[in-house]
Amino acid sequence: MTGMKASTIKLILDKKLDNWIETIKDETLANQVKQNVIVSGGAIASMLQGEQINDYDLYFKNYETAKAIAEYYVNEFNINKGKLKTKNIISSCNPVVREETIKNIKNEDEKRIIIYMKSSGVASETQSEYEYFESATEESASNFIESLSLKNAVDVTEGLFEETRNKKNKYSPVFLSDNAITLTDKVQLIIRFYGEPEDILKNYDFVHSMCFYDYGKNNLQYHPEALESILSKALLYRGSLYPIASLFRIRKFIARGWRITAGQMLKIIWQIKDIDLEDSKVLREQLIGVDQAYMYQLLRALENKEGRVDSTYIAKLIDEIFE
Repeated sequence: MTGMKASTIKLILDKKLDNWIETIKDETLANQVKQNVIVSGGAIASMLQGEQINDYDLYFKNYETAKAIAEYYVNEFNINKGKLKTKNIISSCNPVVREETIKNIKNEDEKRIIIYMKSSGVASETQSEYEYFESATEESASNFIESLSLKNAVDVTEGLFEETRNKKNKYSPVFLSDNAITLTDKVQLIIRFYGEPEDILKNYDFVHSMCFYDYGKNNLQYHPEALESILSKALLYRGSLYPIASLFRIRKFIARGWRITAGQMLKIIWQIKDIDLEDSKVLREQLIGVDQAYMYQLLRALENKEGRVDSTYIAKLIDEIFE
């Protein structure tokens, strides 16, 4: 399939966002979202290459909208499911939205919106209840995340798509983490970053993701460096608040035919060297951006560790969880 024209990309994104916003029951919030939602990340890059869209990453242009959308879907999640099963014991698992000020790796204070889950740091819909990923293998956890991105998938054909018809619970929350909400129908709501497009794009680790669509303004923008990266399928690292997450993400891109030079990898490694990974809070913050559920097993173990995390302890944990 050939790459899509700008008009086709805008048509697809408009239809996707129209369908999603129609499911928001709060009319005031729906109108707020219409003015402040941005699509950015891999979806636009995939359409430019004529490839299947894995998911649509949605951001919001101000703090108020990001917080309101987080509260809306956390409430939806709690109303619909709100119970979590772990080792045959049913316990309350109602996530809550918190506002916190946290120092990032640049030692800057950031006002953050965080979805907080007791103990696990993650909540998800499996069947009729929720489960922790305490005993999940890497393969089963990866399959779980993949199933979320494929659930109620849309087929993009010749610039048009048809969404699954007559499905109940469209755009329902199925996976919550500190930084994002995954909905059915390939939508992820990112609450970690918010602001105008230029504010959001400066946080991207790889250049190819730096295209965006402002739904309220009907404005699709391509970044020149992003286009060059997409055409060559070459990963170019810009720096990130989460370089460890970026390192993990490389594996996904290589599987899709992208390439990365040793120099670009060295830039990631050079940034990681300055991070205090022996501090369990710092390590947790670095790993939370990785989009694989099995990371939460490691995070939960780190939460129970008192004091600093040395290399012997982390090596033992990794061997137990990932091998």
